[in-house]
Formats: sequence, C-alpha cells, structure tokens
Amino acid sequence: MIRSTFGKAVLLGICAVGVFSSGCISVSAPGLSKNSRKKSSIQQVSYEDEIAEAPGDPKNPEQLKLAYARWMEEINDVVEARKHYSAVTRTEPENVEAILGLARLDQVTGQYAEAEQKFKRAIRLSPESPIAQYSLGQFYASQQRWDESREPLTAAMLADPENTTYRYQLAVALVHTDDISSALPHFIRTIGDAEGHYNVGLILHEEERYDEAEKHFLLAVTKKPELELAQQWLAKLRQQRKGTSAHQSRNAQPAQIVPVGHRSFEPSHSFSTDAPGLSALTPLTR
Repeated sequence: MIRSTFGKAVLLGICAVGVFSSGCISVSAPGLSKNSRKKSSIQQVSYEDEIAEAPGDPKNPEQLKLAYARWMEEINDVVEARKHYSAVTRTEPENVEAILGLARLDQVTGQYAEAEQKFKRAIRLSPESPIAQYSLGQFYASQQRWDESREPLTAAMLADPENTTYRYQLAVALVHTDDISSALPHFIRTIGDAEGHYNVGLILHEEERYDEAEKHFLLAVTKKPELELAQQWLAKLRQQRKGTSAHQSRNAQPAQIVPVGHRSFEPSHSFSTDAPGLSALTPLTR
C-alpha cells in the first residue's frame, strides 16, 4: 500500500501541472477529508490542504500523472487510474510504463485480449525492458498458458539476472512445462535447495503426478529434515499408497507452496493478477 505521504505528494504535484485548479485550491483524495475521523477500508489517511500559490510547471509533468495513476491503481480506483494512464499515452504514445499500466487494468477487468495486445506493444517498443517481458510472462501464467509464459519470463530473467522475482517465476513456469532440471537451479538460487524440491513436488502433486512428487518431497526432507511442510506432504502421499484416494488426500489441506518473498522494482498495486491454483509458495528469505 502506498503511504498517505506519497499520495499527498502526488496530488500536490499534479496540482502544479494544472490537473487541478491553480491558485488557492483545495485538494482532497477520493473520499478523504480532514473532518473525517475514520480511515477507509483501505486505510487511506484523510487530509485537505490549501495551497496559497501553486509552484511552476515541473520539467516532466507526465511523471506526475504516472505517479498519480499508480496510486489510483494501488487503491483500486480503476476509473481514475485508467484516466491518467490514458492521459500520458495521449501526450507520449510510446510511454511503456503507461501502456503497461493500461494493460494491467485491462487484465483485472477481464479484457484479456486487449491486455495481451498492450503487453506485447510494450515489448515491441522496449524489447530490452525486463519489466515489460515479465509483465507479459505473468499475464500468460495467470491464465495457465505456461508454454507461452516461458519465453518472456526467460527474457526478463536474462535482462536482470539478479532479480529474484523474475528468476523464481521462471522456475514455476518451467516446472509446469515439465522442464524440472532447468527449474531447480532457479529455485535453489532464490529460495534454497530443499525448498526448491518441495515446490517442485507440490506443483507435480497438483498435476496428479504423484510418483514424481513423492520423489521431490523425499529429497526436500532429506536435505532439510526440519522442513515440516515437506514432511506433511510426503506422509500424505505415503498414506495414498495405503489406499487413501488421491482426491481425498489432495483436499485434506490447502497447498502450501513456498512463495517468493522478495519484491524487486515492479508496479505495486493490489489488483490480483497472479496465476490461479497454488498460492502459498516457500517464502524467499535471502
């Protein structure tokens, strides 16, 4: 969540470029007032400021519009976010950040074809941009289009090899496309050896590849006996061998895949564009 001080700074900055009226003006974020004693459900901080004199135009007013659009995206105000991303693209039609913002808004509002085209356009404009490549890869992953997700996720990782989020999400896609030998080094580098095998095991378990899943759970427990989740899932699989149905065992407990815990620079917003299915991977602690 973007803090209120950032939101306030964005609003004051936009005042400077004429998005709000100039001179002595009253600025208030949607639903915010200094007279209100309560925070909204998203815990926005209320305020209202009078600016006696608006400063001169900044050197790059489009950056202020982008910052405001990102803030609106963060608080789920799709209409305002789209309005300001669109304003930037009217002035700067090849602004990759604004195009990606509009693509994300299309994705979360179910306009998948439009979202895909915008993600691809961002890559055409900036093929070396890791965030553009990553965004398209995650778009495909969110629809379980794993084969299509591999190429852009690989490109993102190669463009920014130290970014653990890119590397980790590539590993997930590689397991889903049955390239486990390529996935494991990326998992090991981002979350650890035992945790990597555990993640592989749980993804394989979701795909009902129980023999292979058991092998990786066993490797995880061997490498780190204190990894309790791996112990639990290994025990469940062995119970299946004794006659418990795979379906019953699989539904006995929600999957706890180890999630990446590190966040590198990428648009921060609360819209859910994650891939469906397994939702709690081993956290990245490195």
